[in-house]
Amino acid sequence: MTLTQQYNEHCTHCGMCIEVCPMYRNIDLIDELCSYLDGNCEQVTSEDIFRCLTCGLCVQACPEDLSLKKLITTARASWVKIHGMREEHTIVDPCSGNNLFVAMSSISKPAVFLENKDEGAVVYYPGCAAGYINTSIAAATINILECAGVDYTVLSGVSHCCGAVSAGSGNRELMEEMGRKNVAEVKRRGAKTLITSCPGCYRAFADMYPRVFGDLGFEVLQMSQYLKRLIEEKKIVPQQVLDHRVFYQDPCHLTRSVGIYEEPRDVISSMPGTHLVNESHESSKCCGFGGSVRATYPSESLKLASLQIETAKDMGCDVIVTNCPGCMQNLVEAGMNYDDSDDSIMVYDLTEYVSMSLGFAVVRNDREMIDSVNQAYCNVITGYCKPEI
Repeated sequence: MTLTQQYNEHCTHCGMCIEVCPMYRNIDLIDELCSYLDGNCEQVTSEDIFRCLTCGLCVQACPEDLSLKKLITTARASWVKIHGMREEHTIVDPCSGNNLFVAMSSISKPAVFLENKDEGAVVYYPGCAAGYINTSIAAATINILECAGVDYTVLSGVSHCCGAVSAGSGNRELMEEMGRKNVAEVKRRGAKTLITSCPGCYRAFADMYPRVFGDLGFEVLQMSQYLKRLIEEKKIVPQQVLDHRVFYQDPCHLTRSVGIYEEPRDVISSMPGTHLVNESHESSKCCGFGGSVRATYPSESLKLASLQIETAKDMGCDVIVTNCPGCMQNLVEAGMNYDDSDDSIMVYDLTEYVSMSLGFAVVRNDREMIDSVNQAYCNVITGYCKPEI
């Protein structure tokens, strides 16, 4: 049975997917997508299929396990085969002339990994975002690995991009090409475990690559899983009291995509002095960053991040902790609207928060980061304007 046949037979148009979707409002989009995929129309006209955040909220809501996301990601791949990638969706392609991270490297200093060995039991894979934009995440991770005495090596740089974002935008071939290269390099370094900062990178190694290449021959962990292991094995012992009410922002590609909900919460709750206010992941929402929407519809993207900040404020929080460089970037930028207020909220990545509890200082300049990334967007996307929230 084809994908569209599944929808024609099982979709009741109940509208539950639309009720939770941050971007689309018309249930008739399902019929239009099916018609497009069946070749009955040349394009989807009622909506831009590239507005989808790929957050998976619709998948979670659908009683028939269908959802808009499955149709849209398939339609995107079909569209790209015919028309090629849109400019906004080539900015993370390592082979493109308008790569966002190459542009970032000419504006601000990328993460530097001192004394990086060529071999190690653990490969740390920061991903392009933590390597070029949120470099404080990479720095915090290295502090933790050093503190724990881990035998590690770092695999970074645009040339080792995981390809997950390109796949989500419709270019699945690039993901396979990069995956083949990355898996071979991890094996060459003799690693038994690979850890990632980015949920998208984790999904690439833990889900996408195995479906293409089979068993990779090494363990893949997202940083939250690895941190929990280090804490349970007492290889790191958080001691500094962090007296904060924390709202945990669930990254969509870590939760609904691959099912990692509890490990980050367990880590946060183990930090001395910390009170986690949203102990359950129920009703978690998207920050607005994913699906290349931040590059394509920046103002809409940041409005969704602002809603998450308001939710955290309403719960009496002074800190948001997330576990995704994209979430962190969006929340930091949206939070700049509150910089001059008495109830502004600080945003940290999970590794930053843990490193603080180990006694390390988090050194970063949020204004410089956001200004630099917006300048990079301007350099690689024709007609891009810094968003207004």
